[in-house]
Order: sequence, then C-alpha cells, then structure tokens
Amino acid sequence: MDNRKKKVIFIYEGIKAEENLLSNMVKVFFSANADISILNCPADGNIYMLWTKLKKDEFETNVVDVLKEMSTKAKERLNNLRASDFSEIYLFFDYDGHNDNIPKEYRNRDILCEMLETFNNETELGKLYVSYPMIESIKEIGVKSRDYKNLYLPLDEIHRYKQSFYAQSDFNNYSCIDEEHWIAACDASRKRASLLVKYNFSCTYSYFIHHLTQEKLYFYQKQNYINNGNLLCILNSVPLFLLEYYGEGFWNRVTSV
Repeated sequence: MDNRKKKVIFIYEGIKAEENLLSNMVKVFFSANADISILNCPADGNIYMLWTKLKKDEFETNVVDVLKEMSTKAKERLNNLRASDFSEIYLFFDYDGHNDNIPKEYRNRDILCEMLETFNNETELGKLYVSYPMIESIKEIGVKSRDYKNLYLPLDEIHRYKQSFYAQSDFNNYSCIDEEHWIAACDASRKRASLLVKYNFSCTYSYFIHHLTQEKLYFYQKQNYINNGNLLCILNSVPLFLLEYYGEGFWNRVTSV
C-alpha cells in the first residue's frame, strides 16, 4: 500500500457476497481517488466473534491484531501492517438475531447494542454498519423504483432469505453494478432508514446524520419490528456508508433525481 495515501480498511464477514459487493463499491467510488488506499479484509466469522475477542481483552487489543488471529486471509493481506497504519476502520456485518456465535454468558444481553456503542468511530476501534437481515438485502432494490421489494421479513425466515431472490434482480451480479445502481441503492436505503425511524420517506441530510445513526436504526428495529411482531425491517447499510462518507454534496446528487 502507498505510504503517501490515507489508508482505510473494510472488515466484513465473508469472502463471497461481502467481498464481491464491497470490491465493486471500491472500484466505482474510490479507484479514481489518488489520496485513498482501501484494503478489504474478511473476518472469516461474524461480528459477534470479533467483538467477544476484543471484549475478552477489555478492548486493549486493536481490531487489526484480532483480525489477524481470526482470519488467515486477513493475516496474508495485512502482512506487516498495523492498526496505526490505518486512518479509518469500517466494519460491515449482517444482523444475527440468534447470537449463535457468542459465549453463553453474553446471550441474555443486548450484544448488538453494546457492539454499536463500541464500534461507533472509524478513527478509533472502528465504525460498524449492520445490514438487516444481511448484505444480500441489496438484491431487493430496484434501480427504477429506487425502493426495496419488501418492507419486512419474519425473524424465523432469515435462514431462508438468501434463497428468496429471483435471477432478475438488478443487483444479482455484484461485479456488474455500476454507479447508477449504487445511486439507486443509496436513495432506497436512505428512504428506508427514514421510514424505519420517522414513518416517512423524506428527511434532510442533517436529520440523516444526527437521527439515522446505526445505533438509532437498531433501536427502532427493536421497538417497531423485532419486539413488536418478531419481524425485521429490511435495510442494507452499505449505501448508508456512502452517504455518510461523501457528505451532503453526494446526498443532494442522490436525492435530486
């Protein structure tokens, strides 16, 4: 990695869907930026496993070192890099309502809430973006409609969610997603986030930044869906990252069409 560039690391769950989608996002939005160098790193496990390892060390160990322990592929990609080499750390993970991969002593606690509090700053331990129920939810979005096909999913159907998509999805082939697709996804996700919190598609950029945070999105998921019908409001948070990262100018571009 070029030492003159700002180094950013994307950490995610697996090496298939997540890596393909995020690699495409980097190609479309970051490849022409000469000042940023992004490293994609799979954790070979979910966010709960990563968090519990950090928790065990009372968060004295940095995310990059834990990642090297968890993932052979991440260790290869990180090579001699350290946490201090990265200006920003972003984590992209799926919602896991079952908490199957955390120690039993944590299972009666709201672990995701604690994790969102831990991973709330990209310049410190990292900033976490959670997709509900998983990153494949981007396949629900239509480029023309700029909306999701479905509003919610019963919690007991999450395990079948990946098999529910049709081949004609606009986002079926991640390698072919272009900027138009991403703009549509950003618009769909910002409207869905607004609907989740304020029951209205419309919101300003200021409201988005201050009131549609990852912590608040999870709070309203619990209040309006998870604890009120065993449902999950379908939402992909990868486009929300783009809206936050590129700021109000990009927001205006997304919402102007």
